[in-house]
Amino acid sequence: MNAPVRKGVPIIGIIFLALAVFKFVNGDGWVVWAILGFLFGGFGIFSRDRSGGNRS
Repeated sequence: MNAPVRKGVPIIGIIFLALAVFKFVNGDGWVVWAILGFLFGGFGIFSRDRSGGNRS
């Protein structure tokens, strides 16, 4: 059976990570936003396969 295909970009996770960076720069609490970004897949943007090829 074929493995599920993961397409798309984790937009919600990226938004939470951007908010964490913004809060960190301003000196506010940023840890909760970073954790939410991790839970919603925001760190997956750094390990995505950008080759665009077919892995068959």
